Amino acid sequence: MNIVKVFYQHREGGTELIDHERTLKSHCEACEIIDNYPWAQELALFETLGEGGGFFFLLGDAEGQYASYQFTPVETDRGFLDLDVVYQRGVMRIFGRKSVLVDFELVSIAEAKHHIKELFEYSVDGLYNKYKK
Repeated sequence: MNIVKVFYQHREGGTELIDHERTLKSHCEACEIIDNYPWAQELALFETLGEGGGFFFLLGDAEGQYASYQFTPVETDRGFLDLDVVYQRGVMRIFGRKSVLVDFELVSIAEAKHHIKELFEYSVDGLYNKYKK
């Protein structure tokens, strides 16, 4: 099993988004964070304040080789899901770069959990090879 970091934001009694960061050792821990997220409250405040929270799951090092899922809630049971995999940064982060960006568009919470599970089961190069065209 891989070690995955999660960064997420939500409000805790006020109107300011609070940043949270945890290191996860299992997919079950990731599911627990998603399940305990205050979905209805955050969406209502998003409508009022114009800014909302979300999740960023990271495998690897954001300055080197990594894979990440970003899950942004837009309904009480669905959100936008994106996968970003950087297998090789390349010269000046452009030339020779090997990366994949996948937009899963609007997915259910269950679908998001299923995809996020890949961060615990695959290596960065495994995810790159799975999703490259």
